[in-house]
Amino acid sequence: MGEFDTTGVWEQFADSPAALAYLEAHFKDEASLQHVLLEEADDSHFSLLQWVEALIVLQQWLGARGLELPLKDSIGYVSCAAAAAGAGASLSHLPSMVDDLLEAYGCDRAVKK
Repeated sequence: MGEFDTTGVWEQFADSPAALAYLEAHFKDEASLQHVLLEEADDSHFSLLQWVEALIVLQQWLGARGLELPLKDSIGYVSCAAAAAGAGASLSHLPSMVDDLLEAYGCDRAVKK
């Protein structure tokens, strides 16, 4: 899968088949999106695994409400949550932060399916 073809990346997902399946379903053959995700994860205090888990939380929230959001915008939403953590990011769990933001503010860019 392009930029994800490294042992280090796959080792992060050894205990998370759901996250691995999400990566394969949404990022396979999508080099530009892989690059965006890796850049955002590298620029944050969170692991790639937490980023993927946060994207899954967002997708599930959208699905439960009959909404959709382009993947690049989903990455942007998670990026905002990561930035909101600031200096205390190492004490935070990114998927939980995304869930909290969704419950408090929703997602304005999401559209009905």
